Amino acid sequence: MNKAWMLILLLLMQCRSHAQSGQQAKIDSVRQLMVSAFNAKNVDQLYALGGEAFHKELSIDNFRQVCQTNLFPLGPINDCKLERYSDGLSKYKAAFGTVNLSLLLSLDPKDKLQTFLFQPYEAEKPAKKEPIPTSNRMSSTLDSLVDRFAHPYISQGPTVGLSIGVLVGNDVFYYGYGETDRNNAKLPDENSIYEIGSISKTFTATLLANAVNQGKVKLSDPANMYLPDSARKLAYNDVPITLQSLSNHSSGIPRMPDNMNAFLDPPTNPYVNYDDKRLFGYYANFKPSRKVGDQYEYSNLAVGTLGVILEKVNHEPYEKMLVEKICGPLGMNDTREFIRPGDSARVARGYSENGNYNGPWDFKSFAAAGGIRSTAKDMLKYAAANMGHAPAALKKDILLTHTVTFSQGNNKVALGWHYIKPGQDEVLFHNGGTGGYRTYLGINLQKQFAVVVLSNCGISVDGLGNQLMKALESKP
Repeated sequence: MNKAWMLILLLLMQCRSHAQSGQQAKIDSVRQLMVSAFNAKNVDQLYALGGEAFHKELSIDNFRQVCQTNLFPLGPINDCKLERYSDGLSKYKAAFGTVNLSLLLSLDPKDKLQTFLFQPYEAEKPAKKEPIPTSNRMSSTLDSLVDRFAHPYISQGPTVGLSIGVLVGNDVFYYGYGETDRNNAKLPDENSIYEIGSISKTFTATLLANAVNQGKVKLSDPANMYLPDSARKLAYNDVPITLQSLSNHSSGIPRMPDNMNAFLDPPTNPYVNYDDKRLFGYYANFKPSRKVGDQYEYSNLAVGTLGVILEKVNHEPYEKMLVEKICGPLGMNDTREFIRPGDSARVARGYSENGNYNGPWDFKSFAAAGGIRSTAKDMLKYAAANMGHAPAALKKDILLTHTVTFSQGNNKVALGWHYIKPGQDEVLFHNGGTGGYRTYLGINLQKQFAVVVLSNCGISVDGLGNQLMKALESKP
């Protein structure tokens, strides 16, 4: 199948914060409508099943071309069986006349298609039969609670390892499950290094807050102030895209730029070649299509751009800012963009959601959106800082990132951070995902506890993290 159209569909995938009750049944209802429209070759009906994000990423004309050139020639879908449902995403085995494909579907809050992705088919790997190594001693109520939610996750065939950290007040607890690399028999621990993906956006928000508090920038500054003259004016009806809107996903800048492709940007390492030249080239032609601050649209591109701007403001590369302004003061010695010489033995090697080795993701202009690597130990230090345990100056920066700057429907966003309700309490949250990793960080500011979950497999850990946060909120 053509890699270019597969990448286009992949870009439709959106951040999923937590599973909803009965969501799989809703997805299956839409799936039946999708199969019926597909087999009738009715492009308009298929397109109408898509939601706003879907339509924004792919016009009807482009979708029609994809259908007629790549999809319809496969023939009708003769059978479509559910193989897995996890955190709002359903995976089906779609049987065509001569080929089987995996079909991934998810819905937006309006029950419209948000993820619509065909992939080469790989059969689901059976659950592990052998005992799973763990450091969990099962000697306390918390130990049992963690195992209740961790064991079903790590028992899935494709998963490899987990590092879990729990912070309750001033007390820290760590749990390792599985392996740092398949079949290496090395148990992950609090010092194992993972790619944390989009949790990086909260660090970038802290760097923005630092620049604000130092008087270097204002949240209301137009982004154009810090971009080359070649960048088109980033404004809609003369209302400019601001630094704040880059951080809280209300800028109107799409999730990904349209000058990425499957040939320059391989799916196993999609950001490795995307540098400032390509970023500025994108903005030379980009024209906002809606009012700034009007809608929530999760955007890696916007936060990557913010990171490039902060590099210019501070005259430092992203990693140096990160270490000097956040990680150094907090004693987070293992949180960086790049792996240091001598640390490679502690890296948990990443695997895709199908259990295949994926390899690391490398970043240039998108580092601020997802380029950080860290450990469970460091992430609990970061959680503690967000709970108020930080040097005075950094504490001021962190508090600014907690201030709500956008609220609409289920989306309540500060700077970088999202507020969600896994249970009854509202908590500070971000998740992350790269090709071979999924991560979760939840912080209950009111009751002073936090959970970090780091996995070296592409299967979401949001359900695990949310279940643990919900269970902990009712504990004395």
